[in-house]
Amino acid sequence: MLLLNPLGTSLEIWDPYVATLEARYWVIRFDMRGHGRSGSSVGEFVIADLVSDAVAVLDALEVPRSHVLGDSMGAMVAAELAAAHHGRVDRLILGSCGVHLGSHTWWEETIARVSAGGLDAVASHLLEIFFSEPWREANGEALGRARAMLLETNVATYLAGAEMLKSATLAGISDQIRASTLLIAGEDDPVYEHYPVTDLLSMIPGSEAVNVGGARHRVLSQEHEVLAPLINEFFSDPDGK
Repeated sequence: MLLLNPLGTSLEIWDPYVATLEARYWVIRFDMRGHGRSGSSVGEFVIADLVSDAVAVLDALEVPRSHVLGDSMGAMVAAELAAAHHGRVDRLILGSCGVHLGSHTWWEETIARVSAGGLDAVASHLLEIFFSEPWREANGEALGRARAMLLETNVATYLAGAEMLKSATLAGISDQIRASTLLIAGEDDPVYEHYPVTDLLSMIPGSEAVNVGGARHRVLSQEHEVLAPLINEFFSDPDGK
């Protein structure tokens, strides 16, 4: 099982899932280029570059075919991986993903704020987008880890990712996905205001969706206790349903 991270995170974002998933699968996770231990010396990149990175990881580990789970930016990468490399993806889960990942205007504003003040300038706003207010109030330690992970991200890498996501779209490739696909969304995710998950659901043949009440954009992180068994069930079902 290959796990693909959101922008501004390291592979440790999957820590809450590892024990459950490793009971059944060989779990492969890595830091996206410019994140975590992958090093911070990166220039501009596009989704196809991150797809190539994911394929290179699978090749290096001699894994011909894998289930793939992507979250947010990682879901955009996972979708394009499944569309471009049918034979490499068994079943597919896309978390917090729409045809676009937020509006062009929102990304322009975020890029301007980060360029002027670094990630400190947007951290509190992003955490409000990521997690519901009741969860933030009840999970101060986990919220602190999420903030620290964001602030540890190289600013140039974050800006390169934001520029990429500003125009990234699944509109032209979603109908090329052949893997059995599950979409996981938070019902209160503000990122879907203009690009709801139902649009993507209608574009990926045979796909299904789970909407989690009370969750925002980081639904996979916020609701890992509920979603880890569901992910195992989807990947292990003979029909992928």
